[in-house]
Amino acid sequence: MDSQVAVVTGGARGIGREIARRLLGDGHRVAILDVLEETEDTARALEPERCRGLRADVSDADAVERAFAEVADGLGPVGIVVNNAALTGVHRPWGSLTVEDWDRTMAVNLRSAFLCSRAGVEQMRTLGWGRVVNISSVTFLTGQRHLLDYVSSKAAIVGLTRTLAREVGPEGITVNAISPGSIRTEADLANFPDQTAIDAQQAAVQAIPRRGTPEDVAGVVSFLCGPDASFMTGQLLNVDGGWQMH
Repeated sequence: MDSQVAVVTGGARGIGREIARRLLGDGHRVAILDVLEETEDTARALEPERCRGLRADVSDADAVERAFAEVADGLGPVGIVVNNAALTGVHRPWGSLTVEDWDRTMAVNLRSAFLCSRAGVEQMRTLGWGRVVNISSVTFLTGQRHLLDYVSSKAAIVGLTRTLAREVGPEGITVNAISPGSIRTEADLANFPDQTAIDAQQAAVQAIPRRGTPEDVAGVVSFLCGPDASFMTGQLLNVDGGWQMH
């Protein structure tokens, strides 16, 4: 339990990169799975000895199986899976969504969590221990105009989390989810250049009037993957400065 192999999907940038950094700091070996060109460079920059970067489409079943086999061969059996990879959707009214838009978002945001959890749990069984952490979104609780595909996928992640927790709990594996709120990342800066307006908007609805950081999310992932969370499963933890309370 002190040193596990962790897989972090979508770990080349943003929240995923910070999760990988934190898990490395906790003493784990980490494999980053991402489609981005900088995946291998990110891994080398974080920790060249204990971190691997593998370019893989985690919505593709064959690619996931190959990646997890490579991780096991190179680092050891997987004990932690963090399903973080996601598309934010197409940002337009729901009536203009195409079937292709919907299917792509569901594939990256939801199917990938199923595929990576399945591959990870298979290896966790050899350890008699495991942690799965799924990244949902506060939009699951708020709803969000022009993001029907994204919000629907993140709501489904919560259902996957709770059902899988009941399936694998007897095997010593916990499954939990985190719903980040308004987190300042590279993607957020690209999508919303007027950060002053976003800061003011969030300060008005949060109990803690500041923007979240990737480190805020990574800290909760660290907790869920550690010994103090061994009796927690099927839970959704908000990391949103008190935007939504439930």
